[in-house]
Amino acid sequence: MRILAPIIVLGLGVGAAIGAEFEVRQSEKAFLPERLSVSKGSRVRFANDEKFVHHAFVDSPQFAADTGDIPPGEARDIVFAKTGAFIVRCAIHPQMKMTVEVSEE
Repeated sequence: MRILAPIIVLGLGVGAAIGAEFEVRQSEKAFLPERLSVSKGSRVRFANDEKFVHHAFVDSPQFAADTGDIPPGEARDIVFAKTGAFIVRCAIHPQMKMTVEVSEE
């Protein structure tokens, strides 16, 4: 039996925690919240609340990550291993974007 750390569910505002897990909802073709502050090494779970596929990704010179397709009702994680401000986008819905700010602590 694997025990996981609790997931911190955030509303529409900015959240922060040290090395924690966060959940971002994908709803109404938007990431909720639109801005998130985390510490380096934090895991962000992208949960799809819609009836169609999403696909979250980060593509920057400092850090790249890709969830692959996220079917309705499922979730995928990205671990933010580098510090900086990163734009997360949906490869399927170009209007969807959010910012994840990653700090050392």
